[in-house]
Amino acid sequence: MALALPASVEVLAPATSANLGPGFDSLGLALQLYNRFSVVEGGVDPLLPEIEVLGPLGSGLERGADNLFFRAFATLFERQGEPLPTVRIRMQIHIPPGCGLGSSATAVIGGLVAANEWLRKRGKVVSRDDLLDLAVEMEAGNHPDNVAPALLGGLVATTMMNGKAHAIKTPFPEALKAIIFTPTFPMDTVAGRGLLPASYTRTDVTFNTGRVALLLSALQMGKYEVIGEAMQDRLHQPYRQALFPAMDSIIQAAKDAGAYGACLSGGGSSLIALASTRFSEILRAMQLTAREHGVEGTGRVLRADQNGARVLQTPRTRIRKEDSARYGDQFCWSPARPGGR
Repeated sequence: MALALPASVEVLAPATSANLGPGFDSLGLALQLYNRFSVVEGGVDPLLPEIEVLGPLGSGLERGADNLFFRAFATLFERQGEPLPTVRIRMQIHIPPGCGLGSSATAVIGGLVAANEWLRKRGKVVSRDDLLDLAVEMEAGNHPDNVAPALLGGLVATTMMNGKAHAIKTPFPEALKAIIFTPTFPMDTVAGRGLLPASYTRTDVTFNTGRVALLLSALQMGKYEVIGEAMQDRLHQPYRQALFPAMDSIIQAAKDAGAYGACLSGGGSSLIALASTRFSEILRAMQLTAREHGVEGTGRVLRADQNGARVLQTPRTRIRKEDSARYGDQFCWSPARPGGR
């Protein structure tokens, strides 16, 4: 007689880069760098999950009921009026927290998608639109520009209307890759927003709206030569530079080395450059310029993720540490890897 396997689910959630320059709180791009979350039925108390965090980047994450992934997971059960199962959670963290790459968005989206898959077996599945609304509610600041691309993939334009999130996804050009430079220091999103003015001049607002339109059109039509101008911003980046004085110099170095354009990723501290060639040279220029200004950091070259968060069809009967060695790097592609998309 076959033994019944405990319920389990695994979810992969991509990094995201919000704003892309002028699209303040409205544009976001999913990237092929992932956090992976595994949930297996087991434990004693539904409100006290057993959480294992793998990887040095997750060393500062909560390991109890306040863990953001678990809070998202539990919230969907609560909203659906379903009893919360006792679970053990394993989190493989490859996205640095607090560095403008949407690490917290992966926790929110990962928790909701995992719970939704679990609830599917109970006939209580939730639509993606409803998942997005709940994700915006749970995300710090209640902005959709990170959670939407983490959920949907691709390049996503978002807005809030009457308290409801609206998101339109468009495929990001395969010809372009994102060169990411991440300083060793994080940037506090709340502190960064505190530097922003309470109001803006009409000139600055029209400057940004024009460049958002130009950026979206350039990406759609393949007019990449105008991306540099299209990624200019006057609403948030100049003010956040107070927290990252070397930012403009590193951005200029990326463009001088061959990037079409570059900007702060989300609220920082990461910087993102877009290019179709010379990826290594651009990254090297960003790192060298940063070092000249006393800033150390790491770099990656990533393609856009076109799919968003997804459930992995690899059921587990238990969480095992040796799995991390087998799967830890499987979902982080570089352009040099054979067979990479």
